[in-house]
Amino acid sequence: MYKTLTAGAALVASGALVALAVPGAASASAPSHIARPGHSATVVSNGTSVSTSHRTILAGHDRFLVASTNPVVNGDGGSNVTLFRLNHGVSVSQFNADIREEFSQTPAVAAKGTRDLVRDITAYGLADVVPGHPEIVTENLRAGQYYLTDLVKFTGTGSPALTSLRVIGQDRPGVLFGRTLIEPTSADRFGVSSTYWPHNSAYLFKNVADTIHFMSITPAKAGTTDAQVQAYFDSHVQTPPPFAVNGPSGGNDVVSPGHTIQVNYNLPRGTYVLLCFVADDMTGMPHAFMGMHKVIHLT
Repeated sequence: MYKTLTAGAALVASGALVALAVPGAASASAPSHIARPGHSATVVSNGTSVSTSHRTILAGHDRFLVASTNPVVNGDGGSNVTLFRLNHGVSVSQFNADIREEFSQTPAVAAKGTRDLVRDITAYGLADVVPGHPEIVTENLRAGQYYLTDLVKFTGTGSPALTSLRVIGQDRPGVLFGRTLIEPTSADRFGVSSTYWPHNSAYLFKNVADTIHFMSITPAKAGTTDAQVQAYFDSHVQTPPPFAVNGPSGGNDVVSPGHTIQVNYNLPRGTYVLLCFVADDMTGMPHAFMGMHKVIHLT
């Protein structure tokens, strides 16, 4: 999601492919222990630590098959796998301090955490997944040192486990495709090209905001409306949402401003709610409470 992704997205027709194109895509040869551009590196997390089939990949059009082995019990589980790079001059210890702020229960501290993360890292997804429903995330990466972490069990104390990933070689950007375009905005809303998606397809998540966003795809009862979702958040009750149903979820983790990822998913048909719970960078309130939710239908 570096600034190589500057071309616009084109929606060709109703239900047609959305494409975000960067010219110059090419393949490259590499030693067997290095994943080639366009080839998947498998990323698996147990909810705490992340392992990957390749610790070194070539820069370019890279694909990550992301899966979780962390069981879902009473709605909790799966993995929130994040790929990020430290910005110039930022240390791992500074990232750890930022993420502790982000997870703070004090709104002003959480707001500072969001501002600090925007300043200190560049985030590239990856995926929010549950066992049995892996996703493939495709994006264009430049050479550098990256880190993988799973924050699903992180509570705001200590430091999350990090797995290093090295990207080497010359940039070889490629084209990203999706049936649906999602554009999270600075107004903390999801702009979507359609609320009816194929249940087994790909979407583009293009962050046009000035802050970080993620997107959880959460199952909901048929007939659920965004007004009902907002009424639940406005009530501040601690009970589960009345529109919630059991079932697999999906989505992508945090993406920094100005960057785009492609996410291939496969979820059961039905009604879902898109949600982002990043702390607002001014109030510290989760974005979903402020209206960042959208009811969609997988068909």
